[in-house]
Amino acid sequence: MPTDDPSGDHAYAGTNPGVRHYQYPIPVHDTLAGFDWVSQNLQPDRLGVIGTHIGGSLALTLALTEAASVKAVAVLEPVCDWPGLDAFCTQTAQHGHKPTSARGMSSRKARHAPRDLVPLLDARERLFSTPERYFDAFASPVLFLRSAGKDVPPAIPTYFTGPEYPVPVLKPLSRSEEQIGYWDVHMHAVEGNDTGTEYPTKTVSEQDDDSAYPVRRRKALRRWPPYGLDYGTGGSSGLHYQLGVRRLQVTLPWVRIFSRMELDNAEPSHSSRTPKSANTSTVLASQASEMVDVMRRACFWGHEKGIGERRVTLAPIPSSESDEIQAGRAGEWIMETLSAD
Repeated sequence: MPTDDPSGDHAYAGTNPGVRHYQYPIPVHDTLAGFDWVSQNLQPDRLGVIGTHIGGSLALTLALTEAASVKAVAVLEPVCDWPGLDAFCTQTAQHGHKPTSARGMSSRKARHAPRDLVPLLDARERLFSTPERYFDAFASPVLFLRSAGKDVPPAIPTYFTGPEYPVPVLKPLSRSEEQIGYWDVHMHAVEGNDTGTEYPTKTVSEQDDDSAYPVRRRKALRRWPPYGLDYGTGGSSGLHYQLGVRRLQVTLPWVRIFSRMELDNAEPSHSSRTPKSANTSTVLASQASEMVDVMRRACFWGHEKGIGERRVTLAPIPSSESDEIQAGRAGEWIMETLSAD
């Protein structure tokens, strides 16, 4: 990482004093600057992008914002939904209520959190200075395609973690913070459910009686590409007015998301559907599965049936497979896709 001092509060020193880590939105700015340089100087006929974890989320952002230039995107275990991390945690008991899980699970079922949850919560605290930063679609690309399902909290939620907390527990808050939606009680979408499902909410009178419960919100699907983005800032404003608002005519690039999952067999699957033998036992596996589902449903309105399943695929791979083998598979897929496109 660069060692020069950046401006503002967008950098912090890690355990290594010679390394400086940069907070969002700097990774987004760097990615767009690199994309512009490649486009202007190399001018490739076919451009493919590969990324892993946070790099994977940035690659998906390019797929959704630069679809006219990017032909194929391969991502390995991307972080697609930073606000969604709270859905895997537990709320502290208040006003005589037992602690409840944001996923709607009893404590008997939610004995242990996914193994990657605590590292992701720690990374969120370090990479973002305010909640608004990770509620930005450029940081959480699934938000290009659906709403967050909750309001932006006044501060980044923090949790009790450690051996005595198998599931992270929300640290106590002031009552005023709870009333404005600090805690995410909107249940995270589970495999096979419609992410646009509206869950039951309390009535107004019930909320008055127990204001610790914030209003649940619907995770509404957003069509892609959005309307009104194909005119730009050039040309005659009068001409734009006469044309009206139209949808940008562009097709989503070929997308393959590689995700570590517990598989019954040792061989990875490249089916257009998630195999029933795949277990989304980690946060990243759950997010990968949802991202594929949402991209298929949001990005191909009016297209022939099945094009979304062909163009956006999930590649579950054994959890024991090394990063090097994963990267090799992603590179091979990119080369094959660019050659055939």
